[in-house]
Amino acid sequence: MKADAEDITANTFVKALTTFESGNVRAWMYTVLRNEFLDFQKKRIREVNLTDSMMDTVPAHEDVWENYLKHEQLQWLYTQISQLPGLERDVMLLTVQTDYKDIKIAEILGITADHVRVLRHRAKTRILNASKEEQL
Repeated sequence: MKADAEDITANTFVKALTTFESGNVRAWMYTVLRNEFLDFQKKRIREVNLTDSMMDTVPAHEDVWENYLKHEQLQWLYTQISQLPGLERDVMLLTVQTDYKDIKIAEILGITADHVRVLRHRAKTRILNASKEEQL
């Protein structure tokens, strides 16, 4: 996961710096980052990931199972986030991937901190409802 985040970050900076023309740099960087993340998610769904059991040292069965479940849960969560409407998705991505406070997220997105909290609540509700629907 850390390597993936580093790749996304590096690609974001390269693309943002080579394509930026004028305007708000922060907003442009965020737009490029969002697009990089969504592209990464699309590719990730199609890839077969190597697990720890394929490495030189084979971890305990329980560790492999726990890692698998965590990976599946994260993949499910990011899939749900990628399907949210625009601003809800943006708020959730900034919430999950950064340690930004609501005020900082609001500043980046050009909305109020209260609106950030409302959008986050709506997004969480949608994700929880999706989870309940899948359990049925």
